[in-house]
Amino acid sequence: MLPRLLAIVLLLVSLATFAPLVATAILLARGRDVAPLVWWGPLLILATGAMLTWLLSRRHIAMQLYLTAFALWLLTAGYFFTRIVALWPR
Repeated sequence: MLPRLLAIVLLLVSLATFAPLVATAILLARGRDVAPLVWWGPLLILATGAMLTWLLSRRHIAMQLYLTAFALWLLTAGYFFTRIVALWPR
C-alpha cells in the first residue's frame, strides 16, 4: 500500500512541475529573459522524481532510506514552488 501511495504523490508533484516549465517555454518563445533557476528547478525535480520512481520499483534499498530521500525531495519541491513567485519575470 505504501509504495502505491508514494508513487501517486510522485506523479502529482511531477505533474505540477510541468506548469512552470510550460510557462517558461512560452516566455522564452516570446523573447523574454528568464532566470535559469525558473526552468532548471523543475527539470531537477523531475529528474529526481524519476530516480525515486526507479528506486521504488527496484527495492534494493531500505524503505527508511527511501522515505528519507522522498521527504527531502518533497521539501525541495515545496521550497522551489514557494520561491518561483520571487523568481518569475514580471
